[in-house]
Amino acid sequence: MTKYVVKLRFWLRCWDSMTIDAGSDADAIAMAPQVARELMLATGFPESVEADERRDGLISYIDRVDAEGRNEIAEAIEFDGAHRLFPEAAALISRLAQLQVDDVRTAGELQRILTNLILEARDIAPDVPPRSGSLEASER
Repeated sequence: MTKYVVKLRFWLRCWDSMTIDAGSDADAIAMAPQVARELMLATGFPESVEADERRDGLISYIDRVDAEGRNEIAEAIEFDGAHRLFPEAAALISRLAQLQVDDVRTAGELQRILTNLILEARDIAPDVPPRSGSLEASER
């Protein structure tokens, strides 16, 4: 029987923090973006990693390993159960990609479509998705 290597890539939910001194709440809020940039550039491990909450999985590649060596037979394969990191954003992007502008008959219809897409985009929370065990996640 031939052996195959299946390489999976995915995102983990992580948290990190840094203590800062600020003169006021407003100063702390103003300093936070610089702190965030520093934390994003850090190469050490974050404070917390939730390995049980893997998201946006993609099979990077499948390699066949045989007497001739290791050869890639497939790459970038999506699969069911990959738990999108931001499912609402992924769904909106998918609908945008399928939009057929040539099918739009009037400027008013195009404006209505764009208005609805803009409103939907504004409702997408840019924050951390709910944990898969939460009530909100189970309602989706």
